Amino acid sequence: MSEGTSFRRRAVSALIWSTVQIWGGRIIGLIVFVLLARLLSPAEFGIASSAFLVMTFANMLAELGCSDALVQRKDLKPEDANLPFFGAMAISISLASVMAILADRIAGWMGVEGLAPYLRGTAAICPFMTMLSFQETLYRRAVMFRQLALRTILSTVVGGVVGIGGALTGWGTWSLIAQFGAQTLVGLVWLWWMPIWRPTLVLRYRSAIELASFGSKVLAMFLIDFMTQKSVDLIILLIYGPTSLGFFTVSSRLYILLLQVLQTSINRVGLTMLAKITDDLERVRRLYLRSTSLCATFGTPVFFALAAAAPEVNHVMFGAKWAGAERVMIPLLLIGGIHCIQFINASYVTAMGRPQTLLRLTVAKAFLVLPPLYLIDTGSAAGVATLYAGSLLALTPLDFWVTLRILRIDWRSLVRPIGVPLLACLAAFVVTLLVRSNVANLPANDIVRMAILGICFSLTYLVLLASFGWSVAQENLLFAYNAVRR
Repeated sequence: MSEGTSFRRRAVSALIWSTVQIWGGRIIGLIVFVLLARLLSPAEFGIASSAFLVMTFANMLAELGCSDALVQRKDLKPEDANLPFFGAMAISISLASVMAILADRIAGWMGVEGLAPYLRGTAAICPFMTMLSFQETLYRRAVMFRQLALRTILSTVVGGVVGIGGALTGWGTWSLIAQFGAQTLVGLVWLWWMPIWRPTLVLRYRSAIELASFGSKVLAMFLIDFMTQKSVDLIILLIYGPTSLGFFTVSSRLYILLLQVLQTSINRVGLTMLAKITDDLERVRRLYLRSTSLCATFGTPVFFALAAAAPEVNHVMFGAKWAGAERVMIPLLLIGGIHCIQFINASYVTAMGRPQTLLRLTVAKAFLVLPPLYLIDTGSAAGVATLYAGSLLALTPLDFWVTLRILRIDWRSLVRPIGVPLLACLAAFVVTLLVRSNVANLPANDIVRMAILGICFSLTYLVLLASFGWSVAQENLLFAYNAVRR
């Protein structure tokens, strides 16, 4: 078997199992989330989201950007991970302690009454998240996505049972925190019971410095990106309160879920496998053009179709008490249709050893997004979401220009692979909206309406794609079919 064939088979196998991990975990997670949204109130979701906001920030600081640094390093030895692991654990325990001690002050600063106990509860999870992250990173590096997929599905099921059980017995906000805690602990036990790596006392300081140099750039990028993205949550929380944040959390769930499902599996495998072929630039170029085209052809339509049927989707999934959440869903799902293509760029830029470029792009994103969010009063959570989506769209041309320049690809190479599916999606979205507004006798049943609008979108998209981009669709279908066969 040739080296190229072996690499393709490993890549396809990894992609399939990574997709199983993402799809399986996220679909089960979505079912659990929908059930919890029907059992809990917007205020309870908002309080839990406030606690998770602080916990996520602390966990990101603790990891020090080591995950991508460990995956990207070509000559990594087992002992290279020791010092980063011990350092991350020390930081994680310290931050969790500070979070628990200052819980009352943090709750007062965020303006959320009764938040402090939940901050202490989430602080207790932080060190376990750090332990889980390191083991998972080294599983990813070893391309062992099958084990990660099985772990994700099991931990999501167990967490879901705990969360739903808690909600049914009146735990309220604690049911959401218990769900996440149980999910983290199950994943931790699964991966550390048969670890691919065990920490030792052999410390390689030079290697740690090199990893820290790479990781610091990744961490800076993550922190700026975190502050940019979570500013939406923070502004909604501070101005409109935890109930509005609960509405935003629930209504943005589809946007986040789809990005994770359609893009994360490709990026996880992409960074791992790309790091092995960066010396062959032509091979990298071909893989980039194919992966972006696949996402535009199969991923973007999902986002746009859900945006077109957002009122019905919201009512069917979450129920009447979440009415109005569709106004947040629509702009986020539309920008998600762009991001499921755009976010692939990060894997390629990182794999080419250019984290500093990603950092500059992240800084540019912050300059484009943060001033409008903090200076413009939109009057509602939906207005904040729309402003955020528009600001992100302004960054898209720059992001593609930088990536194409690094890969030395002519921008015209993307016109048909991406442009035709994207325009077909936009046209199908407009046609679906016109059908809703101009056809007075659509059935009152939301499920039936959702099916009719979905069929309308799908037919319009397929007809336009077949008419103007048949060769693109044919190549992508053939590639996907061959990948599954392999």
